[in-house]
Amino acid sequence: IVQGCAGMRIYPPLYLQKLRKLCDEYGVLLIADEIATGFGRTGKMFACNHAGITPDIMTISKALTGGYLPMAIVCTTDKIYDAFYDDYNKGKQFMHSHTYAGNPIGCATALAVLKIMKEEKILEHAAEKATYFHNALMDTFGAHKNIGEIRHIGLINAMELVTDKDKKVGFDGNLRIGYEIYKKALTHGLLLRPLGNVIYFNPPLNIENKDLDKAIALAKQSMDEVLK
Repeated sequence: IVQGCAGMRIYPPLYLQKLRKLCDEYGVLLIADEIATGFGRTGKMFACNHAGITPDIMTISKALTGGYLPMAIVCTTDKIYDAFYDDYNKGKQFMHSHTYAGNPIGCATALAVLKIMKEEKILEHAAEKATYFHNALMDTFGAHKNIGEIRHIGLINAMELVTDKDKKVGFDGNLRIGYEIYKKALTHGLLLRPLGNVIYFNPPLNIENKDLDKAIALAKQSMDEVLK
């Protein structure tokens, strides 16, 4: 659903549905990387929920512990799990582990995060903030001469920096405009993420509207100072 650091491009759920169908047809395992998109980042618990499909393997991390502790999980279907499960002397097992596997503090943190998400209805509130945030970004940057488009899903919003709004011509990569805006924003107390000619926002799901407004204002100030 979200391409990630290769440009923050967003594609329709139908793509995943067709991909799931092709994988089933040819016996190919479908792996969903939900490291960055899981736990409400895209407006649903997992990005693949938008397409209503289930992958064969799913990787999850980051928001699993709210970013406080490093922890990751690989989930598989029963079919894949059973392929490696047997008596030890059969030699079928997948002998892989690492020192901190099943770290009790990490697991306790993950459980606490999941409990908070459920009890405080984080996803429901985040959906309201997502609408508010995108509308506010459009009001501020929608007509900006150096913003080609604002792609969004959930609270994720990516702004494409261009020299020509109509032709969507990007800045010369050697200028590193996104990085310059990032550096300027730091001086104003705002941390942005530049990816070439793309500046994107991926705020916490429980962020307050006033903080979203402040982030937008500082981003606008920083951008205008660099592009003046």
